[in-house]
Amino acid sequence: MPVRPYIDFDVDDLPETFEQVLDGTTYLISLAYNDEGDFFVITLMDDYETVLAHEKLILNQPLFQSLPADDRLPSTPLVPMDESGKAKRVSIDNFMITVFLVEDVLPDDGTDIGVLPINGDWTGGVDDG
Repeated sequence: MPVRPYIDFDVDDLPETFEQVLDGTTYLISLAYNDEGDFFVITLMDDYETVLAHEKLILNQPLFQSLPADDRLPSTPLVPMDESGKAKRVSIDNFMITVFLVEDVLPDDGTDIGVLPINGDWTGGVDDG
């Protein structure tokens, strides 16, 4: 299990849509899986208005990074991450096993292991697909 807080998805029941509170705002989050390409996409809605549609989950790459600033987006970085360092990409074989969509913050409870790099220079940090 990750050290960082994460969003709990049921990958056995996709597509999945549910409410999730992020930064004090309740969002409607949808997760879908593309079996031909073996990748996941996320859609984020605020008050039933689409804020972000079908963004691909790429290992160690924060969601929303390619979007212009938008006050409707959560300010806490959401990052598909494998804190064990084993995964090379997000796939059906590792999502919700070693790879989790985490809130890229560390708990303030003495378990701080330091900030993990989330850029493409980190081994395994670039999506090949």
